[in-house]
Amino acid sequence: MYRFLLIFTYITISLGLSAQVVSNADTILPVKYERQVGSDSIYVVFGPGPTGFSDTLEMTAHFPYAGTGTIQWYKIRRNTDGTAIERELVVQAADTNQLTLRTIEQAGFPGYQVHFSNGTLDTTLTRWAYFDNLIVEPYYQESCNELFIQGIDGGISFLYFHPDTLDLNYAVANGLQWEWQDFYLDEQTQQWTLLDSLQFGTINPNPYFSTPPIEYETYLFKVTVTDSLGHTKEDSVVYEAIAVDADFEASRNVDDFSPDTLLFEAPVKLGFVNKSVNAELHEWTFYNDTNRVNNGADAILRTSNYYEPLDSILYKYPGYYDVKLKAEGRVFIQDNEENTCVDSIRKRLYVTIYNSFIGELPNVITPNNDGKNDVFYFKNIENWDYEQLDVPTNMTSTSIQNFEIFIYNRYGLRVYHYNGSEWSEQDAWDGKYNGDYVGSGVYYYVIKARGYDGRTFEKKGFFHVFSSKTGGN
Repeated sequence: MYRFLLIFTYITISLGLSAQVVSNADTILPVKYERQVGSDSIYVVFGPGPTGFSDTLEMTAHFPYAGTGTIQWYKIRRNTDGTAIERELVVQAADTNQLTLRTIEQAGFPGYQVHFSNGTLDTTLTRWAYFDNLIVEPYYQESCNELFIQGIDGGISFLYFHPDTLDLNYAVANGLQWEWQDFYLDEQTQQWTLLDSLQFGTINPNPYFSTPPIEYETYLFKVTVTDSLGHTKEDSVVYEAIAVDADFEASRNVDDFSPDTLLFEAPVKLGFVNKSVNAELHEWTFYNDTNRVNNGADAILRTSNYYEPLDSILYKYPGYYDVKLKAEGRVFIQDNEENTCVDSIRKRLYVTIYNSFIGELPNVITPNNDGKNDVFYFKNIENWDYEQLDVPTNMTSTSIQNFEIFIYNRYGLRVYHYNGSEWSEQDAWDGKYNGDYVGSGVYYYVIKARGYDGRTFEKKGFFHVFSSKTGGN
């Protein structure tokens, strides 16, 4: 649809006679120059009107003299060097009292002249035809990666010149102002709800989003455009979100768990929460540690096509583990073919399972129930001997599959023995033998441990027991 502006001037060679040109102009504006003969005006024609809109400019010239004569319509422009007017005949008629010109925008020809003659008298009128094409027909191309709404055009200034001097230029300044609004379709009420969450920008009326909106399935984008001449149009476009954003995070049913720090000792079970947006199909891949794969283990621990894995993933062996989620959106038609948007995210080295290690052992215990050094148990890991690997903090051992601990007094009597998979501080030796506290003195220990990574540990040594509750050992 189009709007156009018409500038006209007339020159009447025979004074006292007034030629007329009737057009479909809506408004009359003054031009920016003066003429020695005649007066010029600007006719503005804008649609759509009550009966619709036409992109055709219609001008009807009425013969200015008594009787009939010849009427000729020309389209005009300045020549290349701007020294003369070039004219090209469009339509003419002889022995008539009126002639109508219907035209659309002619590239390079900003104006028209109509010439009247009867063999004795003649008159030439000039019309400047400004097609003020305000186009507001928003549309977009389906894309998984971006959203570019197009179809807004217009507000282009019009240049014209003095019909007598030719070298003077004038302009009808124009421009656009616009306002976008975004709505989403409420699935429960099936009503459009104002959202106003998108930044449409103030530089270009055709907004571009490098990341398409996907928070809701269906959007309505409504725009109102007004040009500098006061012409206003509005329209809207419905947008079906097709882009997909794949994302996830690990979960664990413990109070102090944080999905941002996935450092554990073996074994550990982790769940995974699907945080993808606008996806209908999901494909999970849980990768094995690279070193284990190089040593012959399967490359993939497990896969799942459910929204979320039904069971927790067991990480039994030390290493670094990747997790990948592929998400696929709804089907849409593009170029007569079915398509879907796909996004995937692979979090590399996402889960860390510490290599096996045991901490330092105390050289003194004081089993007096004061909460300090009451039991014989590991201290925090300090002498971590794995270079370029994550060092555990606030841990006494990592990824140990089996412990066996022996404690003897100086006479070789075994006063404590433990054999199991998880030696905790609650299982540690509390300084008692057969229910009674042992005496103060020197005691000897042997600790054997085997990690989930196959590494074995053996520590032997002695420590002192200082106890006020016993009389000897």
